[in-house]
Amino acid sequence: MISQQHFVEFLSELQQVARILPRSEASLAAQGDLILDLFLRHTPHRQGAVFLREHRNPHLGLAACSPLLTAPEVIDSPLPDEVLDRLLHPTDFARLALVEHIRPLPDILVPLRSGRDYFGLLALHRHNGVAVSGDDLHFIGAMSGYLAAIMHAQRMATEVREGEFQLKYRLWELESLYDIGLSIASTLDLDRLAEEILIRTISLLNARRAALYLQKEGRFTLYRSFGDVRSEFLENELEETLARQLIEEGVPVRFDAGADCIFPSCESFVALPIKSNDKVIGVLAAADRELRDGGVGAFEENDLRVLSLFANQVAIALENTRLHQEALESQSMQREIDLAVTIQRDILPRALPQLDGYEIEAFARPARQLGGDYYAFFDREGSLSLCVADVSGKSVAAAILVSAFHAAVQLLFREGRDLGDIASELNRHIHLWSAENKFITLILATIDPESEVIRFVNAGHNPAYIVRPDSMEQLPAHGIPVGLLPGSRYKTQARPFPLGSLFVGYSDGITEAENETDEEFGNQRLEEILQRYADGSCTAIRNAIVDAVGHFVGAASQKDDETLVLVRTLPRL
Repeated sequence: MISQQHFVEFLSELQQVARILPRSEASLAAQGDLILDLFLRHTPHRQGAVFLREHRNPHLGLAACSPLLTAPEVIDSPLPDEVLDRLLHPTDFARLALVEHIRPLPDILVPLRSGRDYFGLLALHRHNGVAVSGDDLHFIGAMSGYLAAIMHAQRMATEVREGEFQLKYRLWELESLYDIGLSIASTLDLDRLAEEILIRTISLLNARRAALYLQKEGRFTLYRSFGDVRSEFLENELEETLARQLIEEGVPVRFDAGADCIFPSCESFVALPIKSNDKVIGVLAAADRELRDGGVGAFEENDLRVLSLFANQVAIALENTRLHQEALESQSMQREIDLAVTIQRDILPRALPQLDGYEIEAFARPARQLGGDYYAFFDREGSLSLCVADVSGKSVAAAILVSAFHAAVQLLFREGRDLGDIASELNRHIHLWSAENKFITLILATIDPESEVIRFVNAGHNPAYIVRPDSMEQLPAHGIPVGLLPGSRYKTQARPFPLGSLFVGYSDGITEAENETDEEFGNQRLEEILQRYADGSCTAIRNAIVDAVGHFVGAASQKDDETLVLVRTLPRL
């Protein structure tokens, strides 16, 4: 019979071993041995088996078993509620399939359960065949309850630690990818860029080999590689369906277990398309992911995710390099200017997003062939985010800075960061990357139709406008332009944005447009147009502003880039 002293001793020992019972580094066998030893020493039972469930695994595995008792290695069928809810006698569980292979038949089944979480099951047996008393059942139930509660608490603590680690790892991963992207984006020599891409690929994936294929004249040829590789594999040897999946459909391909692939005798392999403007321009491949113990393992889903993000950056870098090489080959200033115009045209949205619940319009007219204005839109899970920016200066230098700014903005918005964090990161990297006299004014905004709120950051840019059904409000600058001071930080601000409200963002080329007498168009004229056409469509408002500025300027030359962005949230039907 279990005495109160036994119960007290059980609790004392349980507290000492609680630190290792449910931890991931403790094997199931080690946990099972501890649990079985505790119950056999502090109850009248002398034989038993312990079945435990690994985290996120629905099946129970045999963790410990007495020498004279036989038990199945796995209980792969779901446990009935009657097993999980209470202690069971042989008369209760004799017909349960899970005890068919436990011999001798246990005297009692003890579930390890806390709330809705169950961790395992104990099967206990007494040699003398004496029935378990009611007091013993009470104590054993209390013992199992304490044990399950401790396992639950420790597992929750482990999950919290794992969650914090995963969060920190993801942040480190994204920051690393961001820095890598800026690094390769500044490399305009294709040979150096290719080597940098392969080095980064091997580093990111712990791979032993890597290869870069580039598309040229309709064929994918090997450009650079680390390790043995089959140069014509993509063209001649890759199975037709996989070639279509990789090159035509743009879907990653993985092989494992020594499959025939780009790399001779590889044990694991992954290949990702490099896409620019929805066209596959290359293929990035890696093989033989090295494990900590020196072995080789398969590439996991997280490896594919990281490589996909990196491939996006590679595409931008390759496209910039391609355009730059074209400019060098032309050896003509006009060719260089035409190239920069092409870069800028590709950077600005080719078409406005078509999103339910929004009406969107935009207008952009550079003062010269090359401009320093920029705008972009981002669909963020039902909310619409946008950026309107103005790079200091004109011509080629401004266009190059716009290109670098575009790459950074695209990556930071994909990470889902807060607008203030995006502006702060842009400031840090633009300050490092650009010349001392270069800076960028910008306004970032996110419109959330569900909460009817607009969040924004205005870094030295012209005040945007919110035109509501019954009022009009400016969104003034609350920070200096990015790139001026390395330590500048920016905070997100919020304003009400009821359905039907209109956002108007613009560059100073609109309000500072001058006529032949050097008079500026000004904010007052702009506000009068917004009030007059407040109920009109975004298209009507855009046309009214553009026509008014053109009429005001008359025969005078355009001195600055003109950009206009309008977004209205539509009332629900």
